[in-house]
Amino acid sequence: MGRVRLESYPKMEPRLTRLAKNEAVFREVNERISEISQELAPGADGLICECSDPECLERIGPLSIREYERVRQDPTRFIIAAGHQAADVERVVDRQTTYWTVEKHEGPPSDVARERDPRS
Repeated sequence: MGRVRLESYPKMEPRLTRLAKNEAVFREVNERISEISQELAPGADGLICECSDPECLERIGPLSIREYERVRQDPTRFIIAAGHQAADVERVVDRQTTYWTVEKHEGPPSDVARERDPRS
């Protein structure tokens, strides 16, 4: 399956792209936090919310490496603080006590998430 390039959506609404990119940036930060946590100590406490709000720096946790890895198996899924979902680009697929998991809608939001996935 080939990657869908963002250029495939020349009329894509800029807001949807911006929201998806914001979340991808927070996911990249959490990837680094997770790497450091694995090197120094078990657990991924202290991850940041991966919501689309560029000013949100809310901490999520406790969250084990196993839980984080479960979410990260799908490049269209993100961990967020409860209530931080953006309904126009994602849907809540799991609600835990300390975090929620959202999944990007098909089309531009999921394409941006896949394209910006640091594990791809």
